[in-house]
Amino acid sequence: MSTSIDKKLLISYSASLGIAVDERAADTLNGFYALVVEENAKYNLTAVIDPDGFTQKHLIDSIAAADLFPENATVCDIGAGAGFPSVPIAVVRPDLQITALDSTEKKTRFIDYAASTLDIKNISVRAARAEECADLREQFDVVCARAVAALPILLELGVPLLKKGGVFIAYKTDLSELESAWSAMKKLGVENVNKKFFSLPSGDRRAVLVFKKTKPTPSCYPRRYSQIKKSPL
Repeated sequence: MSTSIDKKLLISYSASLGIAVDERAADTLNGFYALVVEENAKYNLTAVIDPDGFTQKHLIDSIAAADLFPENATVCDIGAGAGFPSVPIAVVRPDLQITALDSTEKKTRFIDYAASTLDIKNISVRAARAEECADLREQFDVVCARAVAALPILLELGVPLLKKGGVFIAYKTDLSELESAWSAMKKLGVENVNKKFFSLPSGDRRAVLVFKKTKPTPSCYPRRYSQIKKSPL
């Protein structure tokens, strides 16, 4: 199997979505792909490792929302996994300072290794669960999440980490979870202020939802994860 992404597709298709990816960024992301493939042989980082699938489903999908992050923002990617969207966003938006947060230490170690190897200076890692990071409460301008949990659960995990006026960016396939999140939005003090719809080159549809935090999060949130999962807001 090739260990090279489709750089031409990455650059041109990202441009069609309003995102600039230059040759240097594409080379860095190509290097990231090679590291993912290498590490994936040792343990499961991602099920999608073929070059075309990785280019579309991980890189383009992550980068598509890059224009929704405010300039010079501090960002927390919760449930970062192997580094999506945090690593691609860090590469194409060097003005951002990103913390990749995941409870699986091998994955955060991999992101740290990849960032060091590829000289991506604006990303750091933390191995922890979002709901247990009391010291990070209301510390970030942006919190984002991709392929982590249903929207009501995501909001309870992520919104407490946001400063008042900050934004939560949720990567989803469509708007189907929005209605179920109204109660969580009200209790957590956020409102849906923007949506971005796009399709991958394959035709698969995607939606990115942006929520603004309008008031401090009540101190009772977030609850323990077992409670959040058992009884979403």
